[in-house]
Amino acid sequence: MSHYIIPQMVYDDLEIFKKNHAEFLAGTLDDLTFKTMRVPFGVYEQREANTFMVRIKLAGGILTPKQLLTLSDLAEKYAHEAIHITTRGGAQLHYVKIEDIISIIETLHSIDLSGRGGGGNTVRNVMADPLAGTAKDEIFDVSPYALAITSKMLEQKDSFALPRKFKITFSGSEADRGYATIHDVGFIAKIQDGVKGFKLFTAGGMGAKSRLGTKLRDFVPDTEVFLYSQAIKQVFDKYGNRKNKHAARLRFLFEDLGLEEFNKLLDVELKAVKAKGDWEMPITEIERTVGDTTHEPFVVPQNIKKWWNRYVYAQKQEGLYGCKVPVHLGDIHFENARNLANALLPFGEDVLRFTGDQNLYIRNLTAPQMASLHDILQKFSVEVSKPTLFGDMVACTGAATCQLGIARPRGAVDAIQKRLNKLIDERDYDALQGFKIHLSGCPNSCGKHLIGDLGFFGKVQRNEGYSYPAYNVVAGSRTSGDGSVYAQKAGDVAAFHVPAFVEEVLDTWLLHVKAYKSFADWIDDGGLAIITEISKKYVDIPSFKEDKNPYFDYDAVELFSLKGRGTGECSAGMYDLIEADKKALKEALEKEEKDYELIRLLAARMLLVTRGEDARDKAGVLKAFKTLFIDTTLLNAYFGTMLEGDADEKSIELAEEVIKLYETMDNTLKFAKEKELAAANAPKEEKSAHFKDLSGVACPMNFVKTKMELSKIGSGEVLEILLDDGAPIDNVPKSVASEGHTVEATTKEGNGWRVRIVKK
Repeated sequence: MSHYIIPQMVYDDLEIFKKNHAEFLAGTLDDLTFKTMRVPFGVYEQREANTFMVRIKLAGGILTPKQLLTLSDLAEKYAHEAIHITTRGGAQLHYVKIEDIISIIETLHSIDLSGRGGGGNTVRNVMADPLAGTAKDEIFDVSPYALAITSKMLEQKDSFALPRKFKITFSGSEADRGYATIHDVGFIAKIQDGVKGFKLFTAGGMGAKSRLGTKLRDFVPDTEVFLYSQAIKQVFDKYGNRKNKHAARLRFLFEDLGLEEFNKLLDVELKAVKAKGDWEMPITEIERTVGDTTHEPFVVPQNIKKWWNRYVYAQKQEGLYGCKVPVHLGDIHFENARNLANALLPFGEDVLRFTGDQNLYIRNLTAPQMASLHDILQKFSVEVSKPTLFGDMVACTGAATCQLGIARPRGAVDAIQKRLNKLIDERDYDALQGFKIHLSGCPNSCGKHLIGDLGFFGKVQRNEGYSYPAYNVVAGSRTSGDGSVYAQKAGDVAAFHVPAFVEEVLDTWLLHVKAYKSFADWIDDGGLAIITEISKKYVDIPSFKEDKNPYFDYDAVELFSLKGRGTGECSAGMYDLIEADKKALKEALEKEEKDYELIRLLAARMLLVTRGEDARDKAGVLKAFKTLFIDTTLLNAYFGTMLEGDADEKSIELAEEVIKLYETMDNTLKFAKEKELAAANAPKEEKSAHFKDLSGVACPMNFVKTKMELSKIGSGEVLEILLDDGAPIDNVPKSVASEGHTVEATTKEGNGWRVRIVKK
């Protein structure tokens, strides 16, 4: 099998999203609420107003020529004529109109691809070693595991409502080309006593407070890959910080808990996953069409020898070859994609991989077949005719399109390459095979600067009152399983000087390259200090009067500023809604002329989402607020009188009390008073079942409301709920069981189902 399986649940969720999309276009659904719905489908708003990006999951970077053909059609029709390869080996379509989103998603589903989980607090695109299945040093092919776990994770409701994003990867050898040590869950292939399995790493990641993963298990049988991944995810789901998105990734939870406590919680979840069943992950090997390898010994033609030596490699399979294809900044014009796809169609399905360094690999071809692609590839990318250094420059989109971007690293790469192009005939850049330059527009590390040989991440500097773009410089990373090391801070440079700085660093490294096994070895042996000294020459810029150019970023037409920089959408979810209402409420309170109706509405609406309520109109909001916060005594009954008639100055008091209540909420959505009430009302003896009718309530709100009902009862008590047929009965009981509760019975009742749950 060469693709993952899209479960029925994703199609059901799409039907709900289509309804939300129609409401948004009609103006009956607000932008913020729609954001929380579109982002988990991989739909992000770009920096340019009213333009969107659609992210597509390619597990392990795997796609077929037929799928690439369809992506080229979508790029031509909807996306400024380009397919973008992401730094997770997925694909993106940029500058999409919101009206076209549904058509794109439905077309993707028709070719067994999806954007579900492409953004937001979800299980993101699963990565794998780009050479998986072909590398001579691999223990075994990890590609099928990336496909299988993607299929399994798409089936789990809890994959789409996590505290923060959750990333999984697979490496086939200790070379760790899948970067297992920088992921939430990372597997490195291993065989022990004849049994296939993996070393398991967890809680790694880059960005704020970067952390290398901890080796959690030295050996996990391959049959337990999903078991451990799901159990770790459940620990994260239950105990992760949902309130502070800046400390919400798994690595923060791991640091807070420590290894011993984390393992205790993991053991509980391992048992829960096993008890639930269906945790063994079926593995289907990928079929490959193999050409005739019995041809006469192939002699590489002289006119393609330089390209062959740079980019073509012999696979572990006798007579088969792979080829790295450098892609400039990950952008493929639709015509080039179409031509390549058509050329590869005769060679089978397993002939393509997108990579996390924004390039692609062609694979499983005979030498004559590979040579036949030379002319097509020469037109595919300008880097194909150059040393590998040019294709090993990775950059995120930065401030050109990203809401969080500070600098414009793509423009910086163009400037670096323009400068180095002039030196190709004078410098032996082929001696720097494998040297990687990574740039991120901000500290979030989407350009993966911490795993480059030379890395940059954007910052703001000032000179005589003027802001200008600059970069922090890091150098000397290693990725090798247990021996992985992030790049170290080496200095700062103005963005304007980055090309000159890179030139001097490379010239210096060329003087030492033959004496060291790797760039990281040289960095550890005094190279870091040398680079730091070099960087000092490139920090300062002329005054604005002397030269305005350093105050413009690359490809920018306006002076550098943070104007247009907004809030990132990666963590779009419940807290975005709460914080948006809280911000609007505080602004309303600070105005000299108070709008009491608005203050009352915002105060009443602000926390409804924590109870699974999504009312937005005034009457619905006030009614729900009374039921959920006044009648439950979370707030004093006195405030209930303020909900009737016209609002007055007492609304200010209500607003202040709601904000105070919010400040007592923990990371699991419990308020301090709620815990006190639960303790006081703890059952002293077994009670009859509590009941909630959830018929007519769609996913995922039915699960949220089930959780709310469970939070009202004590351990061992019984809750019975009514659910509709279809997605609700298929998903809610599974989700409840995944959290450790016992689903005692599901009984058909009318057109729906009665579900009996015993709280853990």
